[in-house]
Amino acid sequence: MEKIEKQYRKNLGGTWVKIIIPYRLKSKRFPNKYLKHFIGKSLIEHSIILSQNLGDVILTSPEEDYIDEVSKLKLKYDFEFIPTPLKCRSATDRAIEISKKIHDDYYVIIPVDEPLIKRSEFERVLSSNLDDFNMYYTDFFNEEDCISKLSAKVIFTKDKYLLYMSRNVIPVLKNGMFDYKKCKKAVGIKVYSKFGIQQLYDKKTELDLIEGLEELKLVELGYKVKMHKIRHIGFGIDIPEQIKLLEDRYYEN
Repeated sequence: MEKIEKQYRKNLGGTWVKIIIPYRLKSKRFPNKYLKHFIGKSLIEHSIILSQNLGDVILTSPEEDYIDEVSKLKLKYDFEFIPTPLKCRSATDRAIEISKKIHDDYYVIIPVDEPLIKRSEFERVLSSNLDDFNMYYTDFFNEEDCISKLSAKVIFTKDKYLLYMSRNVIPVLKNGMFDYKKCKKAVGIKVYSKFGIQQLYDKKTELDLIEGLEELKLVELGYKVKMHKIRHIGFGIDIPEQIKLLEDRYYEN
């Protein structure tokens, strides 16, 4: 493990990261979602496996959500649990709370509901040139994924900086038609430098509240968000029916 960590620190030019896995168990659409199994392991376990040996792994949630099913994972994996307030509205809010307590070069936020993210793709971007604000994106697997209001679509500049994101399909032609192959899907991984995450302390904006997409806070505040493409066939699991849909896709591909 020490050899892997030293090599990874070298790849990042001497920097080190905190990998933050925020979660909540109380959800109106899908209660206890992160404890549900996907191809033999819980969603939260998949995210922990993705993060091992790439930095200091921190699970965070309100204290009440650190239940036995989660704490027992410490017997198998290396991570720390740090509680964050119940009032935190988003994953980034929880990462902000962590960054106020623990200082490091970068803070990586992992989505617990995207279990098919490939470790090689995740690590490749982390080892590349990072800006203060970074997001992952991918091509849509099919038109159905693109149409779904459960997926976030992104558009960006030619030099790969975020312009906007929405749950609606973007971009579209004047006549309302679109080509899903030209649309891009946001993957829930976000990477903030220490400077970057500090710019978000106590900041509130309207766009993220309207669209329900926290990344729009960065756009509204005028920050440049670097977009990093990965190969990824999955989607975020938001409702129970999506578990089987994603498992079928995994086995077919």
